[in-house]
Amino acid sequence: MGVGVSFEKYQKIERKGTPTSVHFECTKITEYNIGVNETREVRFKVGGKNDDEKRSIKFDFSNSNISLSTSSWKAENEWILRTKITGKKNGTTVITVKVEDKTLNSITIHCVDYKDVFSEENVKRLIAENKISIADHTACIVAADKQLGKLLDNTSDFITNSSNNNADVYTAYKRVEQIKKKGFLANEKKFSQYVFKGGGNYQPKEYSEENKHAVSDYLKASINGKLGYHVFYFTILNGYHVLTLVINNQNPCDVKFKIYDQLRDRGEYVSLLEVDNKLLEMNTNNWSGAASLTRDKTASTKFGIWKIQRK
Repeated sequence: MGVGVSFEKYQKIERKGTPTSVHFECTKITEYNIGVNETREVRFKVGGKNDDEKRSIKFDFSNSNISLSTSSWKAENEWILRTKITGKKNGTTVITVKVEDKTLNSITIHCVDYKDVFSEENVKRLIAENKISIADHTACIVAADKQLGKLLDNTSDFITNSSNNNADVYTAYKRVEQIKKKGFLANEKKFSQYVFKGGGNYQPKEYSEENKHAVSDYLKASINGKLGYHVFYFTILNGYHVLTLVINNQNPCDVKFKIYDQLRDRGEYVSLLEVDNKLLEMNTNNWSGAASLTRDKTASTKFGIWKIQRK
């Protein structure tokens, strides 16, 4: 005669199961990169159905190119593991995930200094300079230049408080050509008047049908899946106003951006999904001001965006 088990015990046996995997919480991460001396939060998710069972989870590293503030946990299935990752040395690290001392899966991390990707610390310098520009009512083209100098920690190629370093700030297009010649541009996109419906020298109301996502398409291609901050110099209405645009791609499942303007603080970072509408709004709202400066009271609606990089 066989020995049975109670229904309650049967349920517990059925629910019990080791994690299926431990991987990045954001499923859009296909390749993880971090710069040398950069630190950021990283979140992993324990796979499998929750069974109210805490298990020992430990990460073993193939080398010392990276470090984690926490590399072992007692966690249940479906829990989120939060830790801070720091890049130490260029190279690839393979993390072996072990659950109860048994290998479950591996995670690959690349410690690499991409020229066109910036850390939060780099961007903090740009933000601090933007606050000064707002307080001092600095001219937009000068403010943007100073911000790039702070971002790049460069006092010889960009305007500082003590020198303009031969910056040609007569127009944004002339200045950006200087920046390009010095090797600080990764890529660029110039948009003609006809990106807006009808084109020509009139107040833009909407994008032409084929260009509704022209700005975001360019920005997404420029980011190219690289985690971190991406910084762009841009101008609207043929150079009437110059600004900087920062994209936070630390979490590809929630990509955000903010425009830094010397006129005012434009609030919190918002979803990159809104960037096309924001650029349209800025061109629309500033068109009358640009037109007021011309003899025929019209203004060109072409604009440009340039991605910044280190040399």
